[in-house]
Amino acid sequence: MADIRLPIGDHKFSVRVGLLCVRDGALLANRLDGDEFAFVPGGALGTGEDVLDCARREWLEETGLEAGECRLVGVVENFFGNRGPLQHEIGFYVRIEPPEPAQLPEVVLDGADTAFLWVPLDQVRSFPVLPVPVAELLDVPAGQIRHVVTRDTDLSTPADGDLGAAASGR
Repeated sequence: MADIRLPIGDHKFSVRVGLLCVRDGALLANRLDGDEFAFVPGGALGTGEDVLDCARREWLEETGLEAGECRLVGVVENFFGNRGPLQHEIGFYVRIEPPEPAQLPEVVLDGADTAFLWVPLDQVRSFPVLPVPVAELLDVPAGQIRHVVTRDTDLSTPADGDLGAAASGR
């Protein structure tokens, strides 16, 4: 199985599955060492793989835990690229039931330079959690799927955005 990521013209095209895990009023996010923003866990969809199977695989790879209930809540067409080649990403976002607090590792198992952190839901919009419209996907009712298109070429941190103060490794 190959990841769906390929160069097309001056763009990099990819299909991603993002995991939306909420516990105790906070969204689970990842942060690479040195980055001024966070992003939701997940990864590339593989050829021949369906979205929910990918969500379960990514959850297991990143946390070492079996996934709980999963449901598709959104599709984001994301255009970005201020840090390199222009990106065109189709993202499928899946709500996943949270693990018990003690079960989640501190760092992503398949990326030792990536930490887990919990971002309070009331700060998701102002906090640099990517993709930008992630907050719009947190309240999708069961049985519905939200579609969002975003064009973001500026990933700068808000003036008052302090990752250390706004998020914690609960």
